Amino acid sequence: MGISIHFNGAIELERIDPLCAELADIAASLGFDESVPVDDDEKGLRGIILRPASGMEPVPFLFDSDGRLHALGDLIAGWDDFPILSVAVKTQFADCADHIWLIGLLRYLQRKYIPELKVLDEGGYWESNDAHELKRRIDALGAIIKGFGAALESAFMDTVVDKNDPDVLADFVERVAQDFRPKHQGD
Repeated sequence: MGISIHFNGAIELERIDPLCAELADIAASLGFDESVPVDDDEKGLRGIILRPASGMEPVPFLFDSDGRLHALGDLIAGWDDFPILSVAVKTQFADCADHIWLIGLLRYLQRKYIPELKVLDEGGYWESNDAHELKRRIDALGAIIKGFGAALESAFMDTVVDKNDPDVLADFVERVAQDFRPKHQGD
């Protein structure tokens, strides 16, 4: 749970290497942790993973032999039967500026490298360029996340739950969510 940016698309194969070189330069100039180049014949993916130094998740640009973007999960688990052709990057725990930066990067990449790039921005910034609305959404969801965490902690202290039984634990979380939801419907 949290505000994320989702994107998908495809690139012409000869553009992958220039894109990765430019992304590595951008990341280095911004003081990101060292980027991870990817050329994995076994998984059939190549590209780069940017590692922002902020609270933002890693940003993968991984492409298959058809130039389609893949999620990081496809590099980790493989994708023979069920490829994940949409990347999701959570920005909930980063600054609004990081979210805005990633949207700016994606706009640039759409113009220069991936013209058919599609973006779904849960923060609404891709569509609106409204930093105040982005901050409002991040803050509102952050308050819900903290509130639900506190509700879980409080309920857990009052309840005996076998933490080793996933079904019992799932039932417990669902019960707490049922009680929590009506109180926060308008948030």
